[in-house]
Amino acid sequence: MDNKKVKNAVATTYNSIDFKSRLEVSCYKKLETSGLSFSYEADCIILWEGKRVDNVIVYDLKNKRDKFLTQRKIGYKLQDMSYTPDFRVNYKDYEIYFDVKGHVNDVYPLKKKIFIQHLNNKSLNKKKKYMFFEPHTVKQMVQAIEIIKNL
Repeated sequence: MDNKKVKNAVATTYNSIDFKSRLEVSCYKKLETSGLSFSYEADCIILWEGKRVDNVIVYDLKNKRDKFLTQRKIGYKLQDMSYTPDFRVNYKDYEIYFDVKGHVNDVYPLKKKIFIQHLNNKSLNKKKKYMFFEPHTVKQMVQAIEIIKNL
């Protein structure tokens, strides 16, 4: 296993897959032995599509210590807001998403709400069932797997 420090978690390689934390690896191992069909970071969902801003003057920074760059007036592009759940499990007529969280950053609660709304909208259009789990421990991951197997 190769370990690198990333934010508050230790990035780890297991089975030739780069995980963001040891908790993700532990949850991956639980899914491996569960018999469920799953994928890791298979879906990148665009929660909000970036737009061109033509009528607002925008001053950016390269980094927090730099001076403001030259103003941009025309054609400033706001970046897309995307979300990549850690795991997706397909079981019976359910599409189940997991986002393993040891520590929550400041952007995650907003992205989670928008993603859950996205799943709700998909369920109305496709008549498919969706579930979302946010395990913070391996014990919670085991409990989530039990819930799925009892569907």
